[in-house]
Amino acid sequence: MNPIFAIFRKELTDAMRDRRTLMMVLFSALLFVPLLLVIFSEIMSQVEAQEDKRTVLAVNIGQAPRLANFILRQGYQIKDAPAGYEEKLRSKELSQPVLLVPEKFEEKLAHAQKAALEIVFDTSNRQAEFGVRPLKKLLDGYIQEAALMSLMMRGVSPELLQLVDIKERHLNRPEERKVTVTGMLPFALIMAIVIGGMFAAIDTTAGERERGSLEPLMMNPVNGWQLAIGKWGAVATISMLVAMLTVLSFFPSQWLVRNDALRAEFQFSVADALSFLLVLLPLAAAISAVQVAISLTCKSFKEAQVRNQILSMVISMAPMMLMFNTGREPAWFQWTPSIAQSLMMNHVLKGEAVGIASIGIALAVCIALTVGCLSFVANKMRRVVMM
Repeated sequence: MNPIFAIFRKELTDAMRDRRTLMMVLFSALLFVPLLLVIFSEIMSQVEAQEDKRTVLAVNIGQAPRLANFILRQGYQIKDAPAGYEEKLRSKELSQPVLLVPEKFEEKLAHAQKAALEIVFDTSNRQAEFGVRPLKKLLDGYIQEAALMSLMMRGVSPELLQLVDIKERHLNRPEERKVTVTGMLPFALIMAIVIGGMFAAIDTTAGERERGSLEPLMMNPVNGWQLAIGKWGAVATISMLVAMLTVLSFFPSQWLVRNDALRAEFQFSVADALSFLLVLLPLAAAISAVQVAISLTCKSFKEAQVRNQILSMVISMAPMMLMFNTGREPAWFQWTPSIAQSLMMNHVLKGEAVGIASIGIALAVCIALTVGCLSFVANKMRRVVMM
């Protein structure tokens, strides 16, 4: 039997024996994206629900009859805020912000004096906070109308303030999709890949070293490269399996999205899934090689776990640099693992074609990283037993 295949089968069998950890990793891969999309869907639905309530809770609205008239003309209803509204906002009994009108509000405006309107809400009350934006938009409309009416009463044409019209012309393609919260999905995928192979990488190196089962393995007539490829192959297989399951979980996730805007935005097809796998599988193989190399330098399972957790944090957080480069991305992004993959997955989510050059660069970097780590593992494998 081929020594590499024998080592691969042995390591894969060992990984399958720890069924509790394996099942936890696999179920996490299947459930993470659906859970994330359900949360996004619920948040967006809550925001839209606040905008659709079309009710304004007000205190002392009798001091602003013109404002009340404007609000009613916009199709809103006005209700008096309940007694003790501040405490009810803090305790989350009240799910809307409260408009506070000061005394002599209308009189001050009539004398061209500044008057303040207050929107009362508690930042810990998310439901009420979601209602602040539509209420401010409504009040901005009233302020603009009041200013124009004031100019007209003084014989000044409002058109003098609107001599220039500003129009927007969007250059996006008709087939391009809008990406907002779904832009977080590449982060979730990369995190799932990193966590998916981590425990297998630790167990096959530092775990065996701590249990004393690495020495008997070295007594077999195999060289360092055969050991390295066999162990890495088992870890990479699990990591790739997690990547495939996570991508496949996108399809049932679409059925769980209740928000219409998010459902229209998140349109994941078989072609998108294949593009994701083309991007993610080489990354999963490269990360597995790095995890095996790092774990081999550790003398205990706990030490390897700590180091791999730091690696996981770095790899998972690296794509966040895309948020700080909202313009044209620097060229070195294409050469950086996890950032390059996140960039390409975002293009797929937008419905854009991923360039062959980008795929080629990412693949070359992953191959180089894998070969470099395996070379280190092959040279280190026999020496580590003697330490």
